[in-house]
Amino acid sequence: MNEDLAHAVMLKVAFKPEPLRRAQAALLYVALSGVEFTADVLPGEIVGGDTRLAGCATGALATMGLIERTGRVKSPSKTRNGAWVNQWRLATGKSAAVKTWLARHGFDRHIGTRVSQLEFSAA
Repeated sequence: MNEDLAHAVMLKVAFKPEPLRRAQAALLYVALSGVEFTADVLPGEIVGGDTRLAGCATGALATMGLIERTGRVKSPSKTRNGAWVNQWRLATGKSAAVKTWLARHGFDRHIGTRVSQLEFSAA
Protein backbone atom coordinates (compact mmCIF):
# COMPACT_ATOMS: atom_id res chain seq x y z
CA MET A 1 0.00 0.00 0.00
CA ASN A 2 1.47 3.36 -0.90
CA GLU A 3 2.15 5.89 1.83
CA ASP A 4 -0.61 8.36 0.82
CA LEU A 5 -3.26 5.64 0.76
CA ALA A 6 -2.07 4.21 4.07
CA HIS A 7 -2.28 7.69 5.64
CA ALA A 8 -5.80 8.25 4.28
CA VAL A 9 -6.98 4.83 5.52
CA MET A 10 -5.54 5.46 8.98
CA LEU A 11 -7.32 8.83 9.21
CA LYS A 12 -10.60 7.25 8.10
CA VAL A 13 -10.29 4.41 10.60
CA ALA A 14 -9.29 6.73 13.44
CA PHE A 15 -11.83 9.50 12.89
CA LYS A 16 -14.60 8.15 10.65
CA PRO A 17 -14.65 4.37 11.00
CA GLU A 18 -18.36 3.88 10.29
CA PRO A 19 -18.40 5.44 6.80
CA LEU A 20 -15.34 3.38 5.87
CA ARG A 21 -16.91 0.15 7.18
CA ARG A 22 -20.16 0.87 5.31
CA ALA A 23 -18.22 1.47 2.09
CA GLN A 24 -16.23 -1.72 2.58
CA ALA A 25 -19.39 -3.71 3.28
CA ALA A 26 -21.09 -2.35 0.15
CA LEU A 27 -18.08 -3.31 -1.97
CA LEU A 28 -17.99 -6.77 -0.42
CA TYR A 29 -21.67 -7.29 -1.20
CA VAL A 30 -20.95 -6.42 -4.82
CA ALA A 31 -17.95 -8.76 -4.81
CA LEU A 32 -20.03 -11.61 -3.40
CA SER A 33 -22.47 -11.22 -6.29
CA GLY A 34 -19.71 -12.41 -8.63
CA VAL A 35 -19.42 -9.33 -10.81
CA GLU A 36 -16.27 -7.36 -11.49
CA PHE A 37 -16.56 -3.78 -10.28
CA THR A 38 -14.81 -0.47 -9.76
CA ALA A 39 -14.99 1.71 -6.67
CA ASP A 40 -17.37 3.89 -8.69
CA VAL A 41 -20.23 1.48 -7.88
CA LEU A 42 -20.54 3.10 -4.44
CA PRO A 43 -23.55 5.42 -4.49
CA GLY A 44 -23.44 8.96 -3.13
CA GLU A 45 -25.48 7.90 -0.10
CA ILE A 46 -22.56 5.76 1.04
CA VAL A 47 -19.62 8.02 0.20
CA GLY A 48 -21.41 11.21 1.23
CA GLY A 49 -19.29 13.41 -1.01
CA ASP A 50 -16.00 12.04 0.37
CA THR A 51 -13.85 11.65 -2.73
CA ARG A 52 -11.27 9.47 -0.95
CA LEU A 53 -13.61 7.04 0.78
CA ALA A 54 -14.08 4.65 -2.16
CA GLY A 55 -10.34 4.42 -2.76
CA CYS A 56 -9.62 3.88 0.92
CA ALA A 57 -12.23 1.14 1.09
CA THR A 58 -10.96 -0.74 -1.97
CA GLY A 59 -7.32 -0.30 -0.94
CA ALA A 60 -7.97 -1.66 2.53
CA LEU A 61 -9.97 -4.63 1.22
CA ALA A 62 -7.24 -5.44 -1.30
CA THR A 63 -4.59 -5.24 1.41
CA MET A 64 -6.64 -7.68 3.51
CA GLY A 65 -6.74 -9.99 0.49
CA LEU A 66 -10.55 -10.00 0.26
CA ILE A 67 -10.68 -8.50 -3.24
CA GLU A 68 -8.20 -8.69 -6.09
CA ARG A 69 -7.50 -6.41 -9.01
CA THR A 70 -8.43 -7.76 -12.42
CA GLY A 71 -7.13 -4.86 -14.48
CA ARG A 72 -7.82 -1.25 -15.35
CA VAL A 73 -10.86 0.12 -17.15
CA LYS A 74 -12.23 3.51 -18.01
CA SER A 75 -14.42 4.74 -15.18
CA PRO A 76 -18.14 4.41 -15.84
CA SER A 77 -18.74 7.50 -13.69
CA LYS A 78 -19.66 10.60 -15.67
CA THR A 79 -17.86 12.78 -13.14
CA ARG A 80 -14.55 10.94 -13.71
CA ASN A 81 -14.45 11.90 -17.42
CA GLY A 82 -13.23 8.50 -18.58
CA ALA A 83 -10.31 8.26 -16.16
CA TRP A 84 -8.65 4.85 -15.88
CA VAL A 85 -9.48 3.07 -12.60
CA ASN A 86 -8.81 -0.33 -11.07
CA GLN A 87 -11.33 -3.09 -11.62
CA TRP A 88 -11.88 -5.59 -8.78
CA ARG A 89 -13.48 -8.92 -7.98
CA LEU A 90 -13.84 -11.21 -4.99
CA ALA A 91 -10.45 -12.78 -4.30
CA THR A 92 -10.28 -16.45 -5.18
CA GLY A 93 -11.39 -18.66 -2.30
CA LYS A 94 -12.31 -15.74 -0.02
CA SER A 95 -16.11 -16.01 0.03
CA ALA A 96 -16.17 -17.44 3.57
CA ALA A 97 -13.67 -14.84 4.81
CA VAL A 98 -15.80 -12.04 3.34
CA LYS A 99 -18.94 -13.39 5.01
CA THR A 100 -17.05 -13.60 8.31
CA TRP A 101 -15.85 -9.99 7.91
CA LEU A 102 -19.44 -8.87 7.26
CA ALA A 103 -20.80 -10.73 10.29
CA ARG A 104 -18.06 -9.44 12.61
CA HIS A 105 -18.77 -5.87 11.55
CA GLY A 106 -22.52 -6.13 12.08
CA PHE A 107 -23.66 -6.66 8.50
CA ASP A 108 -25.96 -9.37 7.13
CA ARG A 109 -23.63 -12.01 5.75
CA HIS A 110 -26.33 -13.38 3.40
CA ILE A 111 -27.39 -10.21 1.60
CA GLY A 112 -24.64 -10.66 -1.01
CA THR A 113 -26.61 -13.47 -2.61
CA ARG A 114 -29.37 -10.98 -3.42
CA VAL A 115 -27.09 -8.19 -4.64
CA SER A 116 -26.62 -9.84 -8.04
CA GLN A 117 -30.24 -9.05 -8.79
CA LEU A 118 -29.52 -5.32 -8.59
CA GLU A 119 -28.03 -3.26 -11.37
CA PHE A 120 -25.04 -1.20 -10.34
CA SER A 121 -24.28 2.01 -12.14
CA ALA A 122 -21.91 4.82 -11.31
CA ALA A 123 -23.24 8.30 -10.58
